[in-house]
Amino acid sequence: MNTAPLQAHNIFLIGFMGSGKSHWGKIWAAKNGYSFYDLDTQIEKAYKMTIEEIFEKKSEEKFREMERLYLRKFESKKNYLLSCGGGTPCFFDNLNFMKLHGTVIYLKASAQYLLDRVMDETKKRPLLKEVNSSELLFFIQKKLKEREPVYLKADHILEVEELSDDSLSFLKNKKKSKK
Repeated sequence: MNTAPLQAHNIFLIGFMGSGKSHWGKIWAAKNGYSFYDLDTQIEKAYKMTIEEIFEKKSEEKFREMERLYLRKFESKKNYLLSCGGGTPCFFDNLNFMKLHGTVIYLKASAQYLLDRVMDETKKRPLLKEVNSSELLFFIQKKLKEREPVYLKADHILEVEELSDDSLSFLKNKKKSKK
């Protein structure tokens, strides 16, 4: 297994909750020699609270400020793959920051796919609470409609139902073709 980094910079995974950013991020980072980080986990460790608790006790606005702050802490790091929260690229100048400091990859999924992935996790997801599947599907469709114009500004778009361990191999090919 080749563990040399694909490129001499960083990768940011964006997409809706349940699209597999953390799952695939861990696999791709290990396979390609990157350090893996999950932005939400970094925030939870720093504040000793879950994202849900931050939303409830401090507000979504405060969470978004924390998210922006912790994203900026990656400015001096190299060769990492960062799984970002579903809303991360949609606030402040976060997407521009990511594009300036690496390659942004959008993991694109249909609303039905996302519903199937997150339905059992509604208690852990701060924006979902406890909702039934019809309400959740409506919520996902609404949020996707709001966020997708931002997500589509990513450097690359990968369809989640087509992902594999080798889904980032195009970055190696891209690097070789630049030489």
